[in-house]
Amino acid sequence: MYLVLAITLVIAVALVIYMVYNAYHDNIDSKNIQIGLSSTEPLKLFFISDVHTRIIREETIKACNKGIDLVVIGGDLVEKKVPLNRVRTNLTSLQAFNVPIYFIWGNNDYEKSVSQLQDLFNECNVTTIKNNAITFVHKQSSISLVGIDCCKIGNPDFNSAISKATGDYSILLSHDPSGFYGLTDQELEKINLGLSGHTHGGQIRLFGFGPYTRGGLKYYKSKPIFISEGYGFTKLPFRLGTQSECHILTIN
Repeated sequence: MYLVLAITLVIAVALVIYMVYNAYHDNIDSKNIQIGLSSTEPLKLFFISDVHTRIIREETIKACNKGIDLVVIGGDLVEKKVPLNRVRTNLTSLQAFNVPIYFIWGNNDYEKSVSQLQDLFNECNVTTIKNNAITFVHKQSSISLVGIDCCKIGNPDFNSAISKATGDYSILLSHDPSGFYGLTDQELEKINLGLSGHTHGGQIRLFGFGPYTRGGLKYYKSKPIFISEGYGFTKLPFRLGTQSECHILTIN
């Protein structure tokens, strides 16, 4: 009996250690995504979402800092208990890419003062996209980043955002994947790719099951949708069956 209890305790402790390790172990995920860019050179972006309470590791930024064209923060950069100085530290780390940085609002971001966060974004040269679109030219391709407000807390307005997209290609940024899945067929035709986070892949999955599906590259009515499992975690610092990740997305 005591032996069984001892073995059970050892297994439980080992499992907790493993889950904490997963929660703090950075995984750099590289993906190639085809949307048919007219440019002979792909667009290479660094995508990070759901940082929450974590501090972005400089070693991870250095490992990714090779030919990145822009940085996209997919929301939940912060939550209520995170001090603004930590957010400033994370934004400073992202500035090491020396490329434009774009941000969309997630539900946890609204737990902080929006005006204070916006002031910090302005200070760190971070462009927020909220029911709006930013268009830029990459080589021969004109591309619009179309950002909608958080589907849970904010007031997302896809039609307002897409109406400002003047590029030949449109990348929809929505913190919650429901921002894509709620679009009509006609609205989906106006975008070429979707980027999202929020779900954490379920964060803790038992025997392959969790409250959300795993992240990664998916297709919804033939449209590519990329969902990050997130860099950070919510509530307890545990991950099981998912990974803490950031992404290098090469878009062709």
